[in-house]
Amino acid sequence: MDNLVVTVGIDLAAKQTNPTGFAVWDDGFVKVFTVYTDLEIISLCLRVYPHLIAIDAPLTFSQGYREADKALIRMGIRVFPPNFISELVFRAMRLKVRLGNVIEVFPGAFYKLLNLKEEDLEKFVVFLNKPRNKHEIDAVVCALTAAMALEGKTEAIGRKGERIVIPREGTTPPLPKVKDELSV
Repeated sequence: MDNLVVTVGIDLAAKQTNPTGFAVWDDGFVKVFTVYTDLEIISLCLRVYPHLIAIDAPLTFSQGYREADKALIRMGIRVFPPNFISELVFRAMRLKVRLGNVIEVFPGAFYKLLNLKEEDLEKFVVFLNKPRNKHEIDAVVCALTAAMALEGKTEAIGRKGERIVIPREGTTPPLPKVKDELSV
């Protein structure tokens, strides 16, 4: 990818009173935030004009496990059924409508399929500010997964309309690119 690419990762909290991790990935340079409200999320997205937004939350509701959830479970990745976390699901669905180009991702799949640990993130990103909590770190993983999706290094599992985007095994996240200006 020769053009500058910006993705956003969101580790969404169920309630707007709880912290949500937000990361802007700008060709490998990452800035992280902790936000709370939908308005903060939407405002930051409008500020950076991402090519793709990745949210760690189900974007579709189901009374039990979706096919995508079952596929993750078969891979040894633990997930909750959407009806168990319905408040989170409905918030994510509302944001998807407002934000547009959104995919559902799962940080646990990123780590497992790429055989990586949290400490490995610094190999793939340059932090412009240090993550202060697990939510911000998970948001970075979401943004990295979105960048991988734009490079064709992911696959979508599950039925149409309820897919989760995960890294393809054997791929690697993109490395930071050197540039003069950052949009974050």
